[in-house]
This record gives sequence, C-alpha cells and structure tokens, in this order.
Amino acid sequence: MTLNPRAVLWAAVLPLLPLAGCEQAPALGTGHEIVFEDHFDGDEPAPRWANAPFGGGLPATIEDGVLTLAARADNDYRWAYVASTGPRVDGEPSYPFALAWEQGYFEARIRYTDDPWAWPALWLFSMSKTEAWPGEDCRQLNGEWNIMENGVDNTGGDRPASHWNVSVLHRNTTDNTDDGYCGTPDETRTAVHEFPDTRLADWHTWGGRWLADELCTYLDGAEIQCMAPFDSTSQPMHLVFTMQYLNRCDGCPPRPRRLEMQVDWVRVWQVR
Repeated sequence: MTLNPRAVLWAAVLPLLPLAGCEQAPALGTGHEIVFEDHFDGDEPAPRWANAPFGGGLPATIEDGVLTLAARADNDYRWAYVASTGPRVDGEPSYPFALAWEQGYFEARIRYTDDPWAWPALWLFSMSKTEAWPGEDCRQLNGEWNIMENGVDNTGGDRPASHWNVSVLHRNTTDNTDDGYCGTPDETRTAVHEFPDTRLADWHTWGGRWLADELCTYLDGAEIQCMAPFDSTSQPMHLVFTMQYLNRCDGCPPRPRRLEMQVDWVRVWQVR
C-alpha cells in the first residue's frame, strides 16, 4: 500500500491541535471561545510552527515550556521567524495545514532581549500572500497587522523596544519593488506609545482585538489604542513571531551577538 504523504503529515499535525476552550475572551465579552492555543510543551516546536522558507532564519527551540527564537551574529544577523502556516509541501495548496483566522482576539505572553538593536514583533499576515510565495496573487491586496512591533521606531536610537510600543496596520505590504505590490503602493496606520515606567522587554501579555470595524492592541489586558481597518484587512491571516536586528540604530553600541524572543504561550479566541 502506498501512503499519501499529505495524509501522513496531517496525522502528525492533527493530534497537536488543541480543543476549543470555553473561557471568557479578554476584551471581547461572552460568546467567544479559544479556537487555538499552544503552551509549548515537549522538546521541539509542533509542526504547526514553520520556519520561514525565505530569509535563512534559525529554527525555533523549546525548553521548559518556552519557545525561543534567536537571531545571531554567527547566522549573519538574519531574523528569527516562526508562523502558524504548518509545513510547506509540493503542489497546491502549498500550506494545506495552515492555521489562519479572520477577526477574533489574539494574545501571547512574550519577553525579549533588552537591547537598542532589538526588533521583536507579534503579527498577523495575509495567508493568500504566503500561499502565493514566491509568486504573486494580485487578486487580493496583502493584509498585515503588527500587534506589537517594538523597536522598529528606534533607528534614531531614542525609541528602544524596552519602552516604546509600536503597532502598524498595512493596507498592502510591499514586496520591495518600485510599485509596491501588484502595482499598488502600501498604506499604513501606525500607533506609537511610550511606557517610561514599564520595561516592555520583560514578560508581558500582548493582545490584539480584531473586529469588523476596529483593531485594538492590549498590554496585560489594558487597551493601548484602536484603529480603523483597511479594505484589505478582511481576509484570513496567520500568526507570526519574529525577532530581528534593526538595520540602523544611530548612536547605539555595537550589535550584540544574539537577540532572543521567548514565548510562554499563545491563544486565539473567536465567536463559535
């Protein structure tokens, strides 16, 4: 008997998918349930957490119930990246086991290296864009929501990720060509907030509430800000965790040899 490789892979992924919970979702009220969660038990990341097929990032690791992403000098300072796409396979769809959602509440308990070069992020990204890579699918603009992209505003050296929170919503994330993506330049909505008395690099719960008419970000259950969606926001997106070095940090000390992001747990809530 010849086994279908996708069936074998699905058998490996399916037992790791959690059952939906019935707790009350933060910031959403009643009627929502946990549709996905991961507490990072075991010795290695579950198959749902795929390393990027681009960029040369190092695989994430798990120890003592914590997922660790590391960007290192001995890996040419490349970013660390994991996403809930599941493994990439030959054929279409390229990500048949992807976990992607539209609307809901997303939260994760995170800490990261306190260094001016640090650029940690928790974000949601267009599943259709990921599925099309390395090609393009111009039937739909890209969607991207950076719930927490701390450090990205520190190119001048005065807004480090340890005390500045940045959240960015993209209408059409660029593919780094002159005309944007599929001939449409990107537009963004950006919110920047200083937390002078809070060390954001320590363990904190970062959350994002995605409704049809607004997207709001949270720190330890307290609302930071809300913004209106774009026309391209309404599409399935998958979760992404990244840690990378800034391209520039004026007046900062030399880049450290290692930057880390650690994730204690992650949860997704939706109406069921």
